[in-house]
Amino acid sequence: MVTEIAAAGPRAAWAAGIEDASSSGKPVMLAWNGRQWQRQELPPGTGQVVDLAAAGPRNAWGIYLNERGSPALHWNGTAWRRVGYPAGVRPTMPSPLPTYLQIVSAAPGGPAWSVGYDSQAKKAVALRFQNGRWVRRKTPVPMVSASTVAVRSAKDIWIACTCDIPGAGPAEAMLHWNGTKWSTIRYPSKEQSYIAKIAPVSATSVWAYRASTSYAAPELMHWDGESWTSTTIPASPFAYHFPTLASDGDQGAWVSVSTVDDDKSYLHYSGGSWTTESGAGRPGTAVWIRDLARVPGTRSIWSTGLPSSLAGAPFIERRR
Repeated sequence: MVTEIAAAGPRAAWAAGIEDASSSGKPVMLAWNGRQWQRQELPPGTGQVVDLAAAGPRNAWGIYLNERGSPALHWNGTAWRRVGYPAGVRPTMPSPLPTYLQIVSAAPGGPAWSVGYDSQAKKAVALRFQNGRWVRRKTPVPMVSASTVAVRSAKDIWIACTCDIPGAGPAEAMLHWNGTKWSTIRYPSKEQSYIAKIAPVSATSVWAYRASTSYAAPELMHWDGESWTSTTIPASPFAYHFPTLASDGDQGAWVSVSTVDDDKSYLHYSGGSWTTESGAGRPGTAVWIRDLARVPGTRSIWSTGLPSSLAGAPFIERRR
């Protein structure tokens, strides 16, 4: 089962998952070199990788599950090595859903950032990868919890959080770094929901996926530099939503839905309307899409998933 994918360019992408998930399970890391996917060895004791980020052929990061050791990995062009979070910090997991989201992010030529949780201080923390290690960085307001992070460049970084805002108390907000300072951007709150993914496009265009902790349909939100708008993600009532989001390389966005009765798993929003697509060579076949990633500098999208029946092989596919 391949659940995570990240791309740094046409010749550099990574995918991660787990083999033989029905028993003990073995973590798997795959790398794309522009021609084919190849296995890469992980350090002994590495747990299941639950998120990936990539900045270039010699710069990629993974976050994994392991109660006994470091939760973070770094690819230096030769090998994966452990690069632990600061003491007492663990990966962020939004409650109440038992799923890890976009908790590490990077961009070509930019830094890598992650969000974690300090269980002793009982607050979320922002982490930046510096000089081969993860370092705590200050945010403009304390974070009660942080659900996701997105890096477009060194001057465009977003974190979604429940923040302790002066005069307002705990409130939902986005924190934005513009290369010089942080700003706090509020958005309309909604009960039983949280921001699962963010996809910055420019200084005046940011997409966000708002997931529901109930049975409500998720929403695609958009920031135009001044205000937020949102649209419900159209899907069958029987669809399951693994939160996925990617910019389309223009002004729109891609998301996905996972169903047992509909092969139109990919949804594209552009110009105020939705269109749907099925995977290449899979007409009539319903699948579960686990992750999406745009190849930087292109409109090409990688995705990974598995048949909704669980009877077929996991797949990685690319929309060119």
